[in-house]
Amino acid sequence: MKTKVLAAYLALCIIWGTTWFFIKISLAGTPPFLGASLRFLLAGLILWGIVFWRREYPVWSATAIKVYLAFGVLNLAIGYSLSYWATQFIYSNLSSIIWAAFPLVLTLMAHFYLPEERLNLRKGISILLGMAGVILLMIDSGKLGGENVTAGILTIATAVVIAAWPNIYIKQHRHEIRTIPMNAVSQTLAGVLILIISFIVEKDQQMIMSFVNIGSLLYLVVFGTVIAWLIYIWLFSHISVTLISYIAFFPPIIATVIGWLVLGEKLTPVMLVGAGLVLIGIILIGINTSHDDRNKNFRPR
Repeated sequence: MKTKVLAAYLALCIIWGTTWFFIKISLAGTPPFLGASLRFLLAGLILWGIVFWRREYPVWSATAIKVYLAFGVLNLAIGYSLSYWATQFIYSNLSSIIWAAFPLVLTLMAHFYLPEERLNLRKGISILLGMAGVILLMIDSGKLGGENVTAGILTIATAVVIAAWPNIYIKQHRHEIRTIPMNAVSQTLAGVLILIISFIVEKDQQMIMSFVNIGSLLYLVVFGTVIAWLIYIWLFSHISVTLISYIAFFPPIIATVIGWLVLGEKLTPVMLVGAGLVLIGIILIGINTSHDDRNKNFRPR
């Protein structure tokens, strides 16, 4: 792997591993829906700047509009709204671990929507391990204290399931859209929708204009959304999908270490086992993907 590609890969892992920390500390002074909406509105503005600079404008076909709506409403607006709300009540490392199960959910959905990606024994075992891990996290969550911990974990798990399907839909219609314009449209749409929710349910709450809150928001906008996403897309042209899939393994490890060292987040032994099962499931999915790629003589574009 070339030095530039390796540096980008490591940067993406670090960024995604730290975003949960910044979400968590921002929630101490920023209402969750307001924080999520500002993140997408500001990121959308930056992406629109890139769109106009590159003169690569959105496609407005009926299919493209459906993709924008699916990704903007389900993946971003609903998925992130639920995640921000739930992270108020649970550890940041728990949020990252549950979201790490995203590839497992995608694999299960792909079986029903993508004929070329049917389940096999190894994929099935991976999914079962991941599900067992999440169940263990929920079973032992009561020992962390707080009346909404279990509800928070269940909400994050729900967000992962809701956010997965638009990615399948995008894959089905990937040749009919342009990726940067799609994100500009979808993130702006998500920002507007979440802001409306904030006006309704958070009308009596305000953002504290502190260095921590402003700094966290800027980090999540610039690094956690725009730069991370651009690196992710860039990597598709330089390494295989298999290697990209392994990125899901590293952020929860980074988030767990940061949560332990900085936020004092300590998981119970049973929850650590659950987290381990989720990560093992991701590894097995990556190995299976590698095997499938070799069988298809896969070459990255």
